[in-house]
Amino acid sequence: MDFAGRALGPGRPTLIVAEIGNNHDGSLGQARALIRAAEEAGADAVKFQTHIADAEMLPSTPTPPHFDEPRYEFTKRMELSKDDHLALKAAAEELGLLFFSSPFSVAAVELLEEVAAPAYKIASGEVTTPPVVEAVAATGKPVLVSTGMSGLEDIDAVVATLRESGSPFVILQCTSKYPCPPEDVNLRAMEGLRERFDARVGLSDHTPDIYTSIAAIALGAVVIEKHFTLSRRLYGPDHHASLEPDDLRRLVDGARQVEAALGTTEKVRDPDLDPARATFEKSVVTTMAVSEGAVIEPSMLTTKRPGNGIPAVRLKELVGRRTARALEANHLLEEADVV
Repeated sequence: MDFAGRALGPGRPTLIVAEIGNNHDGSLGQARALIRAAEEAGADAVKFQTHIADAEMLPSTPTPPHFDEPRYEFTKRMELSKDDHLALKAAAEELGLLFFSSPFSVAAVELLEEVAAPAYKIASGEVTTPPVVEAVAATGKPVLVSTGMSGLEDIDAVVATLRESGSPFVILQCTSKYPCPPEDVNLRAMEGLRERFDARVGLSDHTPDIYTSIAAIALGAVVIEKHFTLSRRLYGPDHHASLEPDDLRRLVDGARQVEAALGTTEKVRDPDLDPARATFEKSVVTTMAVSEGAVIEPSMLTTKRPGNGIPAVRLKELVGRRTARALEANHLLEEADVV
């Protein structure tokens, strides 16, 4: 599938998304620094979150356990203006990165359309918000669907809406815990989602390291999303569950190595290994001196290295044939030795 100009699928590089989210802490300068660091680490895309607090929540909205300040006040402080979005989009695209965002209200979708966002992510908490899902679907643009708090019935509804609009999409397996213990990731759910929805799948990974993401790529994930920060010591709710630049670089390097290693479903003999076969495989060898014209019996033969004579796998077919000349013990048989 085409995801905002990036081809996704078997044999294509996994799209590595640095989820900046709210880790800019309301600072445009910090947001720019995060974009630069993501590019230097080898990410393919940066994703932000588009919040308009008054369109998204009531001031009385409860604060999640991993937040350090009231949710409404935090969200208000994280708002990025249209000009901010344009500046960050330009900064990302100048570095060759795909820029997109998660809208948390219909107004946020409208703002992102004004800045010509090329793609969207439907966040876990918005999967069950039909107005936001429908607004995103109406754009017809490619969508990542996070499933961190979803049951299959929730995903059924989102997929139906996206398919009706013709929006291409990728379903991300996700567990909305920050950080997420590895035993709660359930990577095999990607296979179930792929089969049920006949769709591309990926992973939004909230574990504190890179191992589950690497495994997800081996299992067919076409998108990996990881929260990204300049330092886990920075203030904010997501930094402690985010990758730092060196971590992201390790993830990208590991992803590219795994992709190169996956190969195809066909097992073939590699002719480049023929010299190794001669070194490590075995040939047919005599166990005793054998006179010319003798009928070869099993006790006369064994197999030993090197593998540049008659291959060991042909030992049994030599039994019952005659020697073309007298052979010494421990002789490496050649085709000319038998008739």
